[in-house]
Order: sequence, then C-alpha cells, then structure tokens
Amino acid sequence: MPICAIYARVSDESQLKGDSIEHQISFCQEIARRRSVETSEPWIVADALIYVDEGITGTSLVKRAAVQRLVRDARARKFDVVLFKGISRFARDTVDALLMLRTLLACGVRVVSLEENFDSQRDNAEFVFTIHSALAQAESEKTAVRVRMGAMQKARQGKWNGPAPDGYVLNPDTQRLEIDPHYAPVICEIFSLYVNGYGVRKIASLLNENGRRTKRGYHWTQRGIARVLTNPVYVGDVAYGRRERKLAMPSEEDILARRKMTIWTKNAEQVIVCRDAHPPIIDRTTFDKAALLMAKRRTNPGRSGDLQLLSKGLLKCRCGSGMVVHYNTRGVRYYRCTSQAERGREFCNQPFLRADDVEALILDRVRADVAHVLKFDACQVTLEPTSQLNDEIRNVRSQLEKTIRASQLLFERYADGQMSEDQFRPMNKNFRDKISQLRATEQDLQAVKQRMSVQGDPTKLLHDTMRKLLHAKTADVHATRRLLERLVQTFFVDGHGIEIAYKFKRF
Repeated sequence: MPICAIYARVSDESQLKGDSIEHQISFCQEIARRRSVETSEPWIVADALIYVDEGITGTSLVKRAAVQRLVRDARARKFDVVLFKGISRFARDTVDALLMLRTLLACGVRVVSLEENFDSQRDNAEFVFTIHSALAQAESEKTAVRVRMGAMQKARQGKWNGPAPDGYVLNPDTQRLEIDPHYAPVICEIFSLYVNGYGVRKIASLLNENGRRTKRGYHWTQRGIARVLTNPVYVGDVAYGRRERKLAMPSEEDILARRKMTIWTKNAEQVIVCRDAHPPIIDRTTFDKAALLMAKRRTNPGRSGDLQLLSKGLLKCRCGSGMVVHYNTRGVRYYRCTSQAERGREFCNQPFLRADDVEALILDRVRADVAHVLKFDACQVTLEPTSQLNDEIRNVRSQLEKTIRASQLLFERYADGQMSEDQFRPMNKNFRDKISQLRATEQDLQAVKQRMSVQGDPTKLLHDTMRKLLHAKTADVHATRRLLERLVQTFFVDGHGIEIAYKFKRF
C-alpha cells in the first residue's frame, strides 16, 4: 500500500490566478486512483503530503521551501512514491533535477513523472530522466529568450517592463510611465542633496529619520539611493538590459556551488535605450552632474573577495544583523553592521569595530575556552605515520606545481591579449592565494614531520596546533575560519563587549 506525495509548482503571478496548481494536484490524484485500480493496491495520497510552490521560477531549486520540506519528509520515510505532473514542473535545470532524483532514490522513494511516463523503477531510469530534464531546461531557456525579446521590443517603443520605479506609476493602457505626484518630490530631494555634497549613506539616513519611506513602505538604503541616482528613467529614458545574470566564480569553501550574480553589462550596444519615452522628474544637467560626482567618489571601491575571519554571519551586531568588513581611506579594516550600512544610524548606531583588535580579542578568548574544555593532558592523540605524511607532502607539492603552471598559463593568455584585465585580475588573485595557502600547508606538514621525527609530545603538539590556528597572526586564514565555524555558533556584539555562543558546553 504505497503512500504517495504530490509536488506541484507555478512560476508567475499570471499562473497563480488560474487553476494550474489545482489542475496539477487533481491530475496526480487521478493517476494515483487509476494505479490503485490497475494494481489492486491502494495508492494513498494524504493532504499533508501535497507540496506546493507558488510563484517561484523553475530554474531555482534551493529557494523552494516545498522542495526542502519534501526532501526532509523523504528522509523521514513519510512516503513511498512522489508524483508530479511533469519534470518541467519539478526542475528545469538538469543538474538540479538529477541531484534531486538521486537524493529521493537514496531515501528509498519511487519517482513518477506523468507527462513523460517516467517511473524510476524501470531500467535506465537515471538516463531517461536526464534526457527529459535536458529537454525541460532547453525549453526553459527558449522561453527566457522569447520573454527577453518581447521585453526588448517594448523598451524600443518606450514602454516599461516590470513594476514602476519610485516616483512613477504605470499606465496600464499605454504601458508607459507617468509621474507620481506623491513620491516624485522624494526623488527630486535625493538628487538635490547629492549634488549639494551629501553622500548616499547620509541621504538614506536623513530620509529615514524624517519618516520618508519608499513607495513600497520600506526604509531607504544606501544601495537604493545609489540606484535612484544612476537610473536614467528619471530623465525620461527607458533603458533595458543594463544588467545581466551570470554564474559567479565558486568559493574555495564550496567549489561545486553554482551561484549566480547580477553584473552591469559592459557592452553598451546590448542596452536598449528609448530617449524621452515619458515625462522626466530630473533634468539631464542635474542627472549628469550626479553621475560625475559619483564617478569621482568611487576612488576606493573596496576589496571584495578577501576571506574574513568573522564575516558571513559569524559576527552578529546587537541589532541582529551580520557584520561585514569595510576599509577606510587608509586601508584599515573595520567590522560594520550591514543594516547600518544600508539604512543609516537611525536604524542601528553600533560603532565600527577595528577588525584586527576584535579578531585578536575573540581568538584569545576562544583559545582559552577551548583549552579549558578539552583538558589537553587527557586527550588521546594518534600521530600519523611518517610515510603517510610524506605522501601528503608530495601531494601538496604536486598541487603547488600544477597551480604555478596554471598561473603562468593564465598570465601568458593575458599577455597575448586573449583575456581582458577585468577577467585576469580576479583569476590571478585566486591563483596567488592558493599558491600561498599550499606553501603554508607544506610548511605545516614539514613542521609536524620534524616534531614526529624527534618523538614530540602529543599533548604539546595539540597545544601548538591550537595556538597556531587560534591566533590573530595565523598563517592559514582558511583553516582558522573553518575551525571557528566548527567551534562557534555566533559571536554577538552587545553594549558590554562580545558574547560567544559555542557549539559545545564550556563547563
């Protein structure tokens, strides 16, 4: 008596108004009823096992709450079969679809897709599923191209794509923008403040302090102000295609992660611009002056990509937001509340924390607490055989040589003009960082080998390792960061200092 789950999804607001979800569910329920008759074994579909994602794109799997709940329930063995109307409803990315199939099969779940007549119990199930998934992905890409071509045609005619920006309303008949008399003065105020010397952070703070909100009722942020100042819509132009989505380079922590990022289009010929398509809020002289000021102020764009010990959610502000590193004009690192950076001090008045000082303080405290809890003299440390260490050293040296060769090849491609400087710079930095890390790892292994050769004390070796990693002068930031993530839930900044929430009991 199989227990069945049903997964259904619609991807946009137009589908939400119809009966797409109901149709998918009823279709799957009818198939379950027919299977019950054919096999003389009831296929039971419980309401609690119907998983629905509404208004979420088919190319994004990890963002779907229902998919995550489906996997959790599959691991808990709550159902035996999962039904969905078609593979395109489940996933339109071949990699995601295949990963989900393997995950469900590993949980002992039978996967049935009705439109493709797919059943994972048949032979060559994974091969057939991959073909159908590839076809679904190709159809998704063709649909995206058709939608983009339609949007480009609208832009050429001066019509607006998507919701109207702050300061405008969209005329549903003409599909053109019209000035919103209630919010347009805020846009004028933003440009006036900026050209008179105020920065985007100060402008956001002033607007929020005065109770001025965006059209959707949100606080103004630093990023939101910058977008207003750079958007040609406010001089009456429609510009489409200024930004595009591309795959981001994976991090060293997860080299298989497929994360997309939005970047500004570098090829100006790809941008569709229709001048004087609607009434302007800002004159072109003021807009050009603001653009010139913004270009001058971007003298220190920051150092994105550097690994920080306490960023990405490890260090929390007292308001609950994460803290990230900023550099001042002298290159000094500071941790700053992300909400304060976006919304101003009216939202959070947490002072900046000098990165070197707070990192040294935290590492000293963690090192002392860990030493107290572990009781080093009671630890049983098994030392690795020298032969195994030699293998590891050879492996690291081999990786180092390959990385150096790859770095040299990259430079040759750059020197020959096969890649731009914007492409070369981040890739070269990654190679240099990896070379430094491999050299540091080789030195560490050599040090361990030397200690073992003189029959070093295992407790002293553990003490030395902890002191070396949990230290502000650590030579391997990646290893220290990973160790902190294993030991600590979060570091919380309050009015009295820094509280540490460990993943273990301290006493």
